[in-house]
Amino acid sequence: MKTKPKLYAVSLDLAFKPEEGWRLALEEALEPFGSALVSFEKDGGKAWHMEVIGEEKPSAAAVKAALKPFAGVKPIIGLVPDKDWLAESRKGLAPLKMGPFFVHGEHDRGKAPKNVIPLEIDAGMAFGTGRHETTSGCVKALLRLAKSQKFKRPLDIGTGTGILAFAAWHLFKVPVLAGDNDKDAVRVARENAAINGLKKQIRIVTSDGYRAAAIREGGPYDLVTANILANPLISLAPDLARNLARNGRAVLSGLLTAQEKDVLAAHQAVGLELDFRIRQNDWSVLVLKKAAKPIKKTKVAKKAAKKAR
Repeated sequence: MKTKPKLYAVSLDLAFKPEEGWRLALEEALEPFGSALVSFEKDGGKAWHMEVIGEEKPSAAAVKAALKPFAGVKPIIGLVPDKDWLAESRKGLAPLKMGPFFVHGEHDRGKAPKNVIPLEIDAGMAFGTGRHETTSGCVKALLRLAKSQKFKRPLDIGTGTGILAFAAWHLFKVPVLAGDNDKDAVRVARENAAINGLKKQIRIVTSDGYRAAAIREGGPYDLVTANILANPLISLAPDLARNLARNGRAVLSGLLTAQEKDVLAAHQAVGLELDFRIRQNDWSVLVLKKAAKPIKKTKVAKKAAKKAR
């Protein structure tokens, strides 16, 4: 029998509900010490719990140094009990309302109020429960686009849990193609599609960006969503330009507002322009379209284009 690997956790219990920006910075400081991070409110919203879990025991000195900017925070480092810690952590996730969508875990199945679209999302080791500003911002962008446009060929790059692909299907009622370069994410997304009755409507493939044959051969796409990170967005800009239809829209996120300039410049360099943006705290969503005429490449655009290659 294969022995389960030991898991170590760095956990924090805060006796207050942290301010959003401070909390995000603290989560970012904890991320290097494990492969899965959970963060949720407790005691009716009066307190907060954070925990990062990994297979290597973090150095106490390194954790202390990383958390030095956060005065009064006292981390606990130790072995994780031999139990389904991921399932336990999900119990602390309350349902989330995003426009017409009611996003919930398995523990809240069947509890959706009337006149909403329930989406049961099991994150597992994938990204995208809707609680991060980038995910909810992308959903807001899709809702805004749905008011004035109809899309027939959507593509979700870096699908994670599949939440954006599911939202796109419910809003536009057309088959959605989704891809992720992480096999665990692909598995989780397929499981979520089945749970939500969308197994036939959402096709999920393993793909590094746009490289999978199904994605290369399925374009051009009139809607592309990509909630990943700033640097991958920059690197994929030429591929996006090649795969986006003339009147299509691309919803891009996973970037901080401070990174907008570089991400936008890389896409301007390949013939795309800004349609609108959504900002939530320090995070940004850029909605792009093909430029009506070639854009003069600025020094910033040239630098970003070079970086994208």
